Amino acid sequence: MDTRAARYFKWLLFWQQQGRCCYCGEQVVLTYRPYDAARPYAATLEHLQRRADGGTGHSANLAMACKHCNNTRGGRDWLSYASWRRNEF
Repeated sequence: MDTRAARYFKWLLFWQQQGRCCYCGEQVVLTYRPYDAARPYAATLEHLQRRADGGTGHSANLAMACKHCNNTRGGRDWLSYASWRRNEF
């Protein structure tokens, strides 16, 4: 469920990241319609340091990622995952 604060941060990050995923660099779609939000290229809020690892919901710990990257990151740290998604290894 999107809250007003989550929508604001998605919009802000969309603008700051020029509409690109923080991991793969692909263009994302900013939408609030449930059907479009389920698509792999939909914009999602991502915790750079996972909550399971002590990360918070503070704005400095948030980035915008496509739904595909957000769902497939798993337990990897954000920098290693970003390098892997961009074929930098």
